[in-house]
Amino acid sequence: MPPLTIGTAAARPGEITYGTIDGIALPTGGTDPFPVIIAEGKEDGPVMWITTGIHGGEHTGLMTIHQLLSQELADALRGTLIVLPALNPTGLRTKQRMPYVIQSDPNRLFPRPDQNASPSKTNSDSNAKPLSEIEEAFQRIYDLIAETQPACLFDLHNAWFGSIPFAFRDPVFFYPHGVGRTRAQAQKLQNRVGKMLDAFGFTIVNEFVADDYVSKNLHRSVSGSVLNGLDIPATTIELGSWMHIDSGVPQAAAAGLRNVMRSLDMLPGDPEPISGIPVLHPDYPVRRTIFPYAPKTGIVHHLRRPADPVQVGDPLVRMTDIYGRPILEDDGLIRSEYEGFVMAWHHGVVHYQGEPLVDLAIRDEDDLIVPYPG
Repeated sequence: MPPLTIGTAAARPGEITYGTIDGIALPTGGTDPFPVIIAEGKEDGPVMWITTGIHGGEHTGLMTIHQLLSQELADALRGTLIVLPALNPTGLRTKQRMPYVIQSDPNRLFPRPDQNASPSKTNSDSNAKPLSEIEEAFQRIYDLIAETQPACLFDLHNAWFGSIPFAFRDPVFFYPHGVGRTRAQAQKLQNRVGKMLDAFGFTIVNEFVADDYVSKNLHRSVSGSVLNGLDIPATTIELGSWMHIDSGVPQAAAAGLRNVMRSLDMLPGDPEPISGIPVLHPDYPVRRTIFPYAPKTGIVHHLRRPADPVQVGDPLVRMTDIYGRPILEDDGLIRSEYEGFVMAWHHGVVHYQGEPLVDLAIRDEDDLIVPYPG
């Protein structure tokens, strides 16, 4: 068989090769390509994808890839590792979350995972709005992922200020009207996701409940699109604060990725311990929620740190005016309505009415196998 080729990168056994995938056209000429790296083992085996950088100000994933990829890895590898280190080249250059070519979150622009229509087709109505160039570029990447039939995909991100590193677990959709994935098939896929996340070894947090998940377009994130559109176990990994590299985080992430490769028989040896970061294993599943939002404009004093456990009634923040005087009842305190732990603070101490203040991981009783909304 001819060697695996992704864009201009051609795999060679026992080597790491480099190239690019065509990106969007630039008004000054040429295109803005996506870098691609292939590590090919000397023996056949599974394929695994790692992507990062779809948000241009999130850099820990790039550092993780640089730590992970080595000739030592290629020498020991069985199978193929495909890495895209910059899914948003324009955002990386400007250190901005969104590319300057479109004012939309790029991690909401991967193909829709609907089972009732081909995601590679635009609306047949001749007056319909065409896909943007970045959506077409992401479609090409999506098709490449599908062609390689990988065992799994990891998309690396950064979260909020002071965030603990963790793995998001997305819902898996089924289609109750006989077209597309059945509930039983969805359960099998979610079980495969669970084994992958257990091998990775980070704190696991379930994503928003299904209706919120779709309304926020998270089903069109890299991992959500690949998981629910291609039936491939996929996850978003959040690697702590953005625009800040804690050296322990990429080391822990690289160890987790090697552990996943070991679980797939892509690498030999026993799992490595995950060290240098907090890893929380509550005795109940948790999901992400935003609580509290600022009820008034003021100064926020955080009273619980990321990774701290919380019970119902525990004070999370205290809100004051510029003079330090409380602006709410109960001496300015906002108390938790949930049991769980703190994931992160939202940036800054000045918050306007209605802005989010804290991300919590709270006890989750919801099903992760859900009918596709609508």
